[in-house]
Amino acid sequence: MSLATHLAALDPSRLTQLLEQRPDVLAEPVPRTFDELAQRLNGVDSLSQALQRVNRDELAVARVVAVLGEMEPAALASRLQAPQARVREVVGALCARGLAWDVGGRVGLPPRLAEHLGAEFGPLRPLAVIARNSHVEHLRTAVAGLGADPDGLRKPELIARLEALLTDPETVARAVRDRSPAARRHLAGMASGEIYFGGFGRQAGPTAELVRAGLLLDGPSHRQELPREVAVLIHLDDVPGMTGPPSLPPADDAAEDGRAAAEAGLRALTLLLDEARHRPLARIKKGGVGARERTRLGKRLGLAEIALWIDVAAATGLLAQTPGGYAPTDAYDTWREADPGVRWARSLLAWFALDVAPTSRETDDGEVAPPVPMVSGAGLLRRALLRAAAGGRSLRAATEQIDWFCPLHPYDDVGRSRKLAAARLEAELLGVVAADRLTELGEHLVAVAGRPDAADELARRCADLLPAARGLLVLQPDLTAVVSGQTGAAAARLLAAAAVAEAPGEATTWRFTPDSVRSALDDGWTAGELRAGLVAACDRPLPQPLDYLIGDVARRHGAVRVREVHTCVTGTEAEISEIFHTRSLRSLHLRRLAPTVLTTAADVTDVLSVLRAAGFAPIPEDADGVVVLPERTGDQVPHAPAPRARARVAAADLAARLLTDAPEPPPAGAAQVELARLDTGLDAAEVALLADALDHDRDVRIGYRNQAGNRTVREIRPQQLYGRWLHAWCHLRSAEREFTVSSIESVSPVG
Repeated sequence: MSLATHLAALDPSRLTQLLEQRPDVLAEPVPRTFDELAQRLNGVDSLSQALQRVNRDELAVARVVAVLGEMEPAALASRLQAPQARVREVVGALCARGLAWDVGGRVGLPPRLAEHLGAEFGPLRPLAVIARNSHVEHLRTAVAGLGADPDGLRKPELIARLEALLTDPETVARAVRDRSPAARRHLAGMASGEIYFGGFGRQAGPTAELVRAGLLLDGPSHRQELPREVAVLIHLDDVPGMTGPPSLPPADDAAEDGRAAAEAGLRALTLLLDEARHRPLARIKKGGVGARERTRLGKRLGLAEIALWIDVAAATGLLAQTPGGYAPTDAYDTWREADPGVRWARSLLAWFALDVAPTSRETDDGEVAPPVPMVSGAGLLRRALLRAAAGGRSLRAATEQIDWFCPLHPYDDVGRSRKLAAARLEAELLGVVAADRLTELGEHLVAVAGRPDAADELARRCADLLPAARGLLVLQPDLTAVVSGQTGAAAARLLAAAAVAEAPGEATTWRFTPDSVRSALDDGWTAGELRAGLVAACDRPLPQPLDYLIGDVARRHGAVRVREVHTCVTGTEAEISEIFHTRSLRSLHLRRLAPTVLTTAADVTDVLSVLRAAGFAPIPEDADGVVVLPERTGDQVPHAPAPRARARVAAADLAARLLTDAPEPPPAGAAQVELARLDTGLDAAEVALLADALDHDRDVRIGYRNQAGNRTVREIRPQQLYGRWLHAWCHLRSAEREFTVSSIESVSPVG
């Protein structure tokens, strides 16, 4: 029995629903068989994403199955002391997301999930292994301590009797209940992993009491060990029972559409990115936009929570790091000219998927400045909170019950409250939440998030709520421009170049000054372009004062000329004369400043190359006249490749392919065979993903353990396989790296 068997038994409708719940498996190359599908669903990243939506009842069922193995629903219900109907409902929900399987009336988990949930028992050995090296008298003591008669039993029979006793919940519970407080504390420490061995040599105190009770066994060298079976039963006693979903009351507040906040959020993003285009956001040494720069931006743009807009802009792919700071990407102009619903959908889905809370980036070592990535469980809480409050339920009530909806979050009470407050603040600023409930826009966001077509569907649903509205630009005789709404990208660039923002707000005032107009001319604008651009933006003639201002500044502009001199050539008068009159050097446009000095606007490297080609033997100098000896250079640093989106298959189409009797998949290619040989820890689906990335120049996410034993997660683009190494572009380091194939622990698709 296995997950693959369960998947193969599903009808087309149920299989399609499962694939829609796990959209990562729809990325090419898609699984070709149910075995491959089961392996993809068992992938580390795939399971991590699916577990984000697990509630406390589902986690309780999964933990019991993980530690006790495959079980029937009736046995699960008995162990959890829950109604069998509720257990079957929870099992069905887990199976529908590929987090469990049900074959022949028995429930199991994908191997990696079972291993993860049962990991705390890893160091503890099973009873049969411990007992194999124990003395018979020690086994008799344990059987007697558990209330059974050991007389006449040989060692194999004693071991079998102990296994029966120590896997019976009532027997173990009674034995634990009858112990002293000190012995129970010691036992709890061993079960939790705080204490591994009970002791060595002579037994005394709590250890001796637990050995006499049969809860600890003497192993090799008189080392007392806790059997895994006992630890499992103790752990299961601590698993909270199934309570069913909390009853969340409806919100008392009237529903709002969220339009005003959403439009304000779009305006904030646009203001930030327009400012970053004019002046890239300053980057601090350790990365990110520091507090001082954020304070400057907040004052200049009149915006609160600048960190939120920086993180959202970066997550949407609109802001990226450049040598001069953080500036808009090439995608910004397309985004800016799109309809409001399209822009809001893309940005909101990016925020919803963020792992970090932009307004709560504090750590024990200080702040991680936006938009630098950081490890955080804030996104897990954010998504759980909004999903719990969907349908008009009280957001306050959902906050109080968040541990049921999100049992895997990593925070204590203080940290949880901080992240939930951050989630609510951000949701209000983005138009997702108003008062104690989700807005209409927020309901749409939660409804479509996670779907392969989420961006398009959310934009379609919000089109009426966020209609396109043309911004208005009014040029006034006092050399000011008043902008209400959002102007086009061309008008925004022109205003940023030729005017100074005075009063940001719902209507922004810009002032034209001689200095601001001269700055635009300095940047390459012409007087004609400024006039034409402003007329096109406001759709009326320029006020006379502004027209005169542009003309006056343009007449004075360029009266003083500054010529750039890149390179100076010096030598004896005879050599300089020969160089100056050599026809083949006319392309350098040499100018003679003195008998022994020539200048040119050409680059030093070009001048050296041309002079050498003409038969001269020049050497370079620095600004102080010191001879420069060129360094030997290696290969140039490669340009970072742009991420590529993977093609995706519709869930219904993949379900039809899998359920149709298809021919045998083609044989594995050479790269796939070699990768499978080098890394036996990867399953066939992971090897196929890695080989596909190598053959088709695609990105994959790998879990990698280096020589020091440290595990990292990298997004890479494999380029070449040679020997036992994989040469790849590492997006984390923005450089080429070599990875030992055998140290790759997991592979999942990206894009």
